[in-house]
Amino acid sequence: MKRIGVMCVLVLGLTGCTTSEETEVGTDIEKIETSEVAKAPTSEWVGTLIEDVPKGTESLADAVVHQITLQYQDGSEGHLSTKDVIYEATVGDIGLVAMAHPNQTPSFGVYHYSRAGEWVMHGMKHFGITDASEKRSRGLVLPQDSMYTIDSEIDDVERPVKLWTFYDESQLVTILMTDAFSVGDGERINRQTDGVEYDRLNQPSGNGIYYISQDKLILVTGNVSEEELLTLADSLPEPSSVSFPFRDSE
Repeated sequence: MKRIGVMCVLVLGLTGCTTSEETEVGTDIEKIETSEVAKAPTSEWVGTLIEDVPKGTESLADAVVHQITLQYQDGSEGHLSTKDVIYEATVGDIGLVAMAHPNQTPSFGVYHYSRAGEWVMHGMKHFGITDASEKRSRGLVLPQDSMYTIDSEIDDVERPVKLWTFYDESQLVTILMTDAFSVGDGERINRQTDGVEYDRLNQPSGNGIYYISQDKLILVTGNVSEEELLTLADSLPEPSSVSFPFRDSE
């Protein structure tokens, strides 16, 4: 078992760790609601225990639940639950899952995995809403007029990825960009924008779409409707843009 101590917002690439601070169209998507035990207040979250994923684990959500234990300042622990899954997306060998954290509402985690027989975590991002948080849109058509934003990059793996997560108290959407590869997952959506073709992912939780442009695969997933994901994707600049995924640069 490995113990990784963290404070506030963190980014972890689990290979070479560093710290700082995926439905049918029209299907209703549940907003973020944590389990009953998750609503009890507790002390500040200070660290994470990471265990091995049990061999033979099929569900990505199960992999995270088995692997992650949150630690709090008062010595108590928080255990993740599949009831707290916000979205669960798999495209090719890439897995992405978001969870609401127990006892720290609103606090969330986005976990990046790959799979070659077994699930292997490559990185995670824990974050919440603080007094320092600022909502913005940066030229994008988000599910809300503006949302909080946090980003991360995992480049010390076979398939490097960049992630941007937009969130508020009830909605969370992640954009993932990586080098394009052949994908057998998904169902073609009858919609094109500037020649870009979108595919729908059949996700256990949340909705997800992806497309390929300029030799990049773009995944957009979250606990919002597919139409909202498509509208957001339509508003994204080309992957080669220096400000991607934003329309404007700061």
